[in-house]
Amino acid sequence: MNIHPLNRTLIAAALIASFGLAACKPSVPDGQMSDGAAANAPKDSATLGAALDDTGITAKLKGRLASDARIEGSDISVETNNGVVTLSGSAKAGAAKEAAEELARNVEGVKGVDNQITAPTALDTFVKDADKAADRAGEAITDTVITTKLKAALIADETTKGTAINVTTTDGRVTLSGKVTSGAEREKAISIATRTEGVKKVDADDLKVGSRS
Repeated sequence: MNIHPLNRTLIAAALIASFGLAACKPSVPDGQMSDGAAANAPKDSATLGAALDDTGITAKLKGRLASDARIEGSDISVETNNGVVTLSGSAKAGAAKEAAEELARNVEGVKGVDNQITAPTALDTFVKDADKAADRAGEAITDTVITTKLKAALIADETTKGTAINVTTTDGRVTLSGKVTSGAEREKAISIATRTEGVKKVDADDLKVGSRS
């Protein structure tokens, strides 16, 4: 059963509120340009000397990215021009993106960072997790409802009432087990289960015909 989109949103909001999650973007150190200025900075080194310095910054930062466990699983490219580092590629999570920027800002000679890395936000991650949790909860509720309705229907039916039929439901798949006194009772039980709303499949292999002791 699908959970209403509003309920998914409420679940996600509750999770985020519970953990107090918020973006934790690295602050711009004194002496470095703002994010906007870094994004608009020239993408070519102005002089040969600047190009050599830029190469050194890029190499040092790549080494730090490669050795930092927070960046593991990310695919990040580094380009440096006139001391301004441009980070691009993808990160496995927002925390990895911010960690890469933090490492870049702490490399000597860096004048600014243009962080173009794509990564899921904390909200994206928790909404996705909430959707999965809601789906699992929905399945559990649906299975309980199916079992309850089916048991009630078996008791109410003239043919199957009083029978010792066990009902279990998993992901909409009903399993009937126990004993009935006739083939007619068995077939009627299967028919009722099949017609019950939400039932995807009925397994009656363990529903046997025989005397009940």
